[in-house]
Amino acid sequence: MAVGWDAIYLDCIRRRTVHCFRAAAGALSVLSAFAAGPAYGPCQEVNPAGSATAATPSPSGCSKQVEIVNPTAEGLVASLNRRGVAYEARGELDCAIREFDRAIELKPEYAALYDNRGFVYQNKGDVDRAIQDYDQAIRLEPTDARAFNNRGIAYYGKGQFDRAIENYNQAVAFKSDYAKAYYNRGDAYFSKGDLARAMKDYEEAIRLNPKIAEARCNRGVVYLRLGDLDRAIAEFDNAIQLKPDFSYAYNNRGSAWNAKGEKGRAIEDYSEAIRLKPEYAEAFDNRGAVYADEGQLDRAIQDFDEAVRLRPDDAAALRNRADAYTKKAERDRLAQISRGKPGPQ
Repeated sequence: MAVGWDAIYLDCIRRRTVHCFRAAAGALSVLSAFAAGPAYGPCQEVNPAGSATAATPSPSGCSKQVEIVNPTAEGLVASLNRRGVAYEARGELDCAIREFDRAIELKPEYAALYDNRGFVYQNKGDVDRAIQDYDQAIRLEPTDARAFNNRGIAYYGKGQFDRAIENYNQAVAFKSDYAKAYYNRGDAYFSKGDLARAMKDYEEAIRLNPKIAEARCNRGVVYLRLGDLDRAIAEFDNAIQLKPDFSYAYNNRGSAWNAKGEKGRAIEDYSEAIRLKPEYAEAFDNRGAVYADEGQLDRAIQDFDEAVRLRPDDAAALRNRADAYTKKAERDRLAQISRGKPGPQ
């Protein structure tokens, strides 16, 4: 649909990369979404006639963000859309939804508004309402690659990987250079265990946009799963070069070094992942596992304690901590016997 103003879309990739545990790659996690649009000045509340009222403060609970400068109906919709995008970028999701609601009331036939509101609902965890909005965006704009991509992410979040792939297929059909959609589809194939197709999609995403660090990281995980440790490390190196604060890439590279028997380098990478992301439970668990393998059981238990504190239901960390305590008790018992004192029976 042609419009007389610049449309701003909330467009995203699946926020995910793969963390690896000691024995195998673990759950997939999410990476930051992408939102487009210029920065604007302070927001002003709008009166029912649509004119900007400078003396009226922004609504309670919402920070000032985007000024509405065009009092025409079309300009008001454009400004509300921009303001919703700006609120989303600041994490003020309820405020963003309110702005998109108001814009939709004024222009219910504009697909991008539903796409954007769906994106915000998805960030709030209301996946079903997000899908409803993506459905409406697609009904209004059947070739909207962004809406298909975002709906694919929503279905992925529900564990419906095949439906996610169907939507990513549509996204790349309508936008053949859509690197984010190839990356997202690669994640869906990865979750289905189809490493060959995942690899192909990550490679296409990288070809289209060589600066997608997440695609390089996940391609490294595929190499790690295939046992090609040197190529995995090379991909994690590439990801870190593109994104120096990429905690997941450090964690994954640590797992590759561990698999190669390079325990010291593994600990260095896990420690850097923790420095970058202090709440990174998997990195604590992974580093603890290496300490345990090295016989540093007290340090291992400290790391497992922190992993469990961060994620109390983490079965791997709980199991690893129990194993470490068992090994420590046996080591202490043998030490007492070697000193001529009977250990606990």
